[in-house]
Amino acid sequence: MTPETLAASAGPSFDLTEDQIAVREMVRDFAEREIRPIALEIDESHEFPAENVKKMAELGLLGMFVPEEHGGTGMS
Repeated sequence: MTPETLAASAGPSFDLTEDQIAVREMVRDFAEREIRPIALEIDESHEFPAENVKKMAELGLLGMFVPEEHGGTGMS
């Protein structure tokens, strides 16, 4: 049995698609650029970061798992 056959018979694949990888990188970049610099301040002040949440909404991050027919982006 080859390693490929063994891996295929071991169960489902949890590899990310190219789209999922792109979203992950975009979210990571956003978090590093927009969230990390103010994270301590947010933690200490307990204030809601409305501007950051607005930016997240503009990127489609708030409706990722909502079907498109209901106004979301319909991502998996």
